[in-house]
Amino acid sequence: MLDVHPPHEPAHTWKDFFIHIATIVVGLLIAIGLEQTVEFFHHRHQANEARDSIQRETAENISVFRKNLQRLSADQQQLTRNLDLLNSGASDAEILPHLEYNWEILKIDETAWEASKINGSLALLPPSDIAYATYSYGSTNDLTPTVFAYFTDIDTAGALVSHARTAGRLTASERQQLETFTISAMGLDKLISHIYLFHIQALQSKSLR
Repeated sequence: MLDVHPPHEPAHTWKDFFIHIATIVVGLLIAIGLEQTVEFFHHRHQANEARDSIQRETAENISVFRKNLQRLSADQQQLTRNLDLLNSGASDAEILPHLEYNWEILKIDETAWEASKINGSLALLPPSDIAYATYSYGSTNDLTPTVFAYFTDIDTAGALVSHARTAGRLTASERQQLETFTISAMGLDKLISHIYLFHIQALQSKSLR
C-alpha cells in the first residue's frame, strides 16, 4: 500500500505546488513500475515451474505408455491362445484350465497438469505449450471409454470362464459368448496399442521450451 504524506510546510507558490505534485506522481509511477516488475518475474517463475513440472510428468507418462504397450502385447498373445482353444474342438475339461482373461493398464499421472489449472499457471504458458500439454493429457482421457470397453470384455469373459469352471462345463451359448468377447477384446487391444504408440511418437517429437 502506498502512503502519500502531505508536505511538512504548505506550498507558498504555484511553482512549489507543481514541484510537490510532480514529486508525488513520479513516486507513484516508480512504485507502480516496481510492483509490475515484481509481478512479471513472479508470473515468469510460475510459468517456468509449470512448464518444467508438466515436462517431467510427460516424460514419466511416456514410460507408462511403453509399459502398457508391453502388457497389451502379452494380453494379445493370451487372447489369441484363448480363441485358438475355443475353436479347437477340444473338450471343456481340456480347455477350461488354460483360458485366462486378465488386464493391467497403468493410468498416467496428471498431478502437474491439474495443479497448473487450479493455480492458474497454465494460463501463463505460451499458446504452443498449452496446446502441447492439452494434447498430452486430453487425448489420453479421450481414450478412456475405449479402455473401459476393453476391461469390460475381459472381465465379462473371465466371469463366464469362472462360472463354467464351477459348473464343470461350457454350454454352447457360453462358448459362443466367449468367442465374441475374446474377438472384441483383441480388436480393442490393437486399437489401444496403436493409439498409445502414436502418443509416444507425438510426445517425443515435441517438448515444452
